[in-house]
Amino acid sequence: MDKFINMAHPLLMAKFPVFLRYLSENRKDISKRYYPQILINWLASFFLTPAVWAENLICKNSIKQNAVKSPLFVLGHWRGGTTLLYFLLAQDSQFGFIDPLMTLTINFYHISILKWLFRPTIAAHLHEGRKMDNVKYSMSLPIEEYLSFCLRESDSVYPLNFFPKSFIRYNKNAFVDEFSEKKRDNWKRSYDYFLRKITSLNDGKSLVLKSPDNTARVRLLKEMYPDAKFVNIYREPYTVIRSTVHLYDKIMANWALEEVPPVETMEDWIIETFKMMYEAYFKEMQTLPPHSLFEIKFEEFEKDPLPILKNMYESLELDGFDKAYPSIKAYWDSLAGYQKNKFDFPERLIKKVNDNLGFYFEHYGYERR
Repeated sequence: MDKFINMAHPLLMAKFPVFLRYLSENRKDISKRYYPQILINWLASFFLTPAVWAENLICKNSIKQNAVKSPLFVLGHWRGGTTLLYFLLAQDSQFGFIDPLMTLTINFYHISILKWLFRPTIAAHLHEGRKMDNVKYSMSLPIEEYLSFCLRESDSVYPLNFFPKSFIRYNKNAFVDEFSEKKRDNWKRSYDYFLRKITSLNDGKSLVLKSPDNTARVRLLKEMYPDAKFVNIYREPYTVIRSTVHLYDKIMANWALEEVPPVETMEDWIIETFKMMYEAYFKEMQTLPPHSLFEIKFEEFEKDPLPILKNMYESLELDGFDKAYPSIKAYWDSLAGYQKNKFDFPERLIKKVNDNLGFYFEHYGYERR
């Protein structure tokens, strides 16, 4: 039974009402063999509730007074190269971001005794490296904010990693414009408060943020943050889809609370999400004013990102590249020798990609297999 218990499971630190909603939404699909994990998550979330209340009482007013200024959103599909871009930009000290400790303790971050209690467990878990690609992590590198957001707000994309049978339903939370007016307004308030809190934890710095689901809500983010900038990194779609299948296989093996659907079904769901995301992005990118969006081709970026980043700073009218250059270069040099995963590409997957993503091939000029 112990092998089904993960003491680093993110839902251990979810807000209790949010955790209960997840259970209610997915109660019919949860597998009995995961009940021990759910019980531990339930107990942890419940007993952390007083700390969450105290945090809210102490910090709510001061957090609201923080302005989210000039955020830089990294866009792109999962496994499209967004992590490399994100890590490099995080070396620029003018930007704040959400680090691993903030990510998992966001609901009670100012309760110092709890924050430092969880820190050794988080650090030990990161030391193992990312299971989907063996990228080395540390407590000083950023994490996608949507992992932290799902611990505070249930209308998020990330819970699909815990409840894979609801993959499509949770992925639809990327498309906030399709929400009811009430639900959309609630999402906007929650996300804005969340970014204000991250801003306060970074001493008011401009934030660099990376959550792939933001690729589907560019117009809304620009509406919420008129001075926001966007950088989209794109990649050949066969590899993106195949690598995303591998990503979910690794994450769900550790975090899922129900049986994972067959790989063929996961392929269909991932391709459908990819299609919906980029149909939305190609439409909404047209609404952005000049100097708001920069696009990067991954296959060129992975060879030598430094001149491309310099061009990005200039195109987006961002200051500070020369000052940040030594730190960015040092991190890039530290990656020497890293080996990417190598995948097989079943004929069925190639056919699915060809049949569904023709518009993406045409837009970016990739050749079909």
